[in-house]
Amino acid sequence: MHVLPDFLGNRSPRADSHARGVISGLTLDVSFDNLARLYLATIQAVAYGTRHIIDALNSKGYGIKRIHACGGGTKNPLWLQEHADITGCDLYIAKESESVLLGAGVLAAVAAGKFSNIIEAMQAMSPRAEMIEPDRATSDFHGAKYEVFKLMYDHQQQYRQIMERSLVASEAA
Repeated sequence: MHVLPDFLGNRSPRADSHARGVISGLTLDVSFDNLARLYLATIQAVAYGTRHIIDALNSKGYGIKRIHACGGGTKNPLWLQEHADITGCDLYIAKESESVLLGAGVLAAVAAGKFSNIIEAMQAMSPRAEMIEPDRATSDFHGAKYEVFKLMYDHQQQYRQIMERSLVASEAA
């Protein structure tokens, strides 16, 4: 099962507000196992989108090798491992669940003179992050699914062109 998660368009890296989501491989199976496959394929699709952004940035000279994650997604071990496996990046998970508030506290501590700079405050106030490493044994599988992920968008563009030509032809008639 494959998912292109552009149900509300694509912001990055394509910046295509007309892109739409696609699910390939659906059956009439209404079992819990099939629902679980769709759930997994959807998590993977979001991670392929993250990989696509990282690839676009790296092709412009960046060297992204790790991801720092915080927020709700960090509470889902499957989400985290799939993102590590699919992007090939080490994933660092903040131990502080309220990272934004911690950041505000760090800035306040520096402003109040408790620490001389932000780095010093961060080192004192931020617990060491947990790291999740990618499972390299899955890279061939995810490489193939990533190619399908990119093709799904390309195919959608072809469908759009066919329909646009059809509309132009019917308006000319």
